[in-house]
Amino acid sequence: MSWVRTFVQEDIPQVVALKWRFLHNASGSPPPAMESYFRELFFQGPFSDKTLPSLVYENENGRVVGFLGILRRRMSFQERPIEAAVGASLVVDPDSRSTMAGLKLINYFLSGKQDLAITDTANHVTQQLWTRLGGSTASLHSMYWWRPLRPAQFTAYAVSRLGGGPLAEAFTLGSKPICKIADAIAARMPSSPFRQKPSLIADEELTVETLLACMRDFSEPRSLRPEYDRDSIKWLLDFMGRMSAHGSLRKVLLRNRANKVIGWYLYYLKRGGIGQVVQVGASPSSVSAVLDHLSYDAWIHGAIALHGRLDSYLSQESLGKSCFYFLGDRLLVHSRDPELARHIQSGSAFLTRLDGEWCLRFGTPDKAARRDVVASHHRLRPGYAADETRFESECQGTTVN
Repeated sequence: MSWVRTFVQEDIPQVVALKWRFLHNASGSPPPAMESYFRELFFQGPFSDKTLPSLVYENENGRVVGFLGILRRRMSFQERPIEAAVGASLVVDPDSRSTMAGLKLINYFLSGKQDLAITDTANHVTQQLWTRLGGSTASLHSMYWWRPLRPAQFTAYAVSRLGGGPLAEAFTLGSKPICKIADAIAARMPSSPFRQKPSLIADEELTVETLLACMRDFSEPRSLRPEYDRDSIKWLLDFMGRMSAHGSLRKVLLRNRANKVIGWYLYYLKRGGIGQVVQVGASPSSVSAVLDHLSYDAWIHGAIALHGRLDSYLSQESLGKSCFYFLGDRLLVHSRDPELARHIQSGSAFLTRLDGEWCLRFGTPDKAARRDVVASHHRLRPGYAADETRFESECQGTTVN
């Protein structure tokens, strides 16, 4: 008999093998660290809850052929506390899809006691199953933006991703010196939309306490928002930093000349790659300034572009004319309260990449990520001489009038 049951620690090796093979598309044995990852995330961390357990699908032979992780997230809706549950790492062995294991896992999840169920990494198949069971797609929260910082290198990167194969890799490698020169010129020309200018805003390390205060004070107009305490946000930031799934985590707080907090941002830095924006917060009058500071910070640390999820307070004007937009991973929602679902659809919820599964992905820090972590402890301040040295190195002797 095949059935859905609660995920227990003894299932971890089977679930890890499923995830490694069918979500990571990898062969061989999964890394030992992945078992520790599952144990910490789904059994020991602050978002694990015995009353909202993760689920497995067991076939008639007693083998685990499907998994759906469930993480509890506390939120408030119109100032009252609600229970939210995040669906994570849905995976089903392709040989068992005829059993409708995926549909049964999602149905069991959505029938739970939570007020709100969400998942922020859904593909098209998951979206179809979810909507079939009464859920919906939050269209605004499924839109993403790109902000090129080094346009020539970013174009080469896009070509390599779209083309694939050895020819695209050879093109990317061969064009790198020319791209660096072109990007150095674009960053300096006064009329260039990619010009990078040091910000006069004071920045400092974003601490757990200041992040809690910022999320409380800056999300007040939103009808739905996550609720963290010191222990949960500290664990979350530490976990994200240790996983380094998207790069090294940078946390920055911004103040104006009167020493008043005007905003903050969290993003993953990948030198020579894409900076993945986790969360941006700002006062209404400071959105553009905060985004510009984020762009300069990512550029000075070597990122070629920024990538983030669209939020209702981000406009084309604040993001800049050089940005472009597309549909990415879907944010799916399900609630028995139609008013709660409507508020998310309307964009009045403060939901960022910090509040779902995306920021909790498995990863192991490589040498590049460790170098970025070291660099983040020695931030380059606006006007610092090393910035000009980087410029001259990228220009490689090119004169810009």
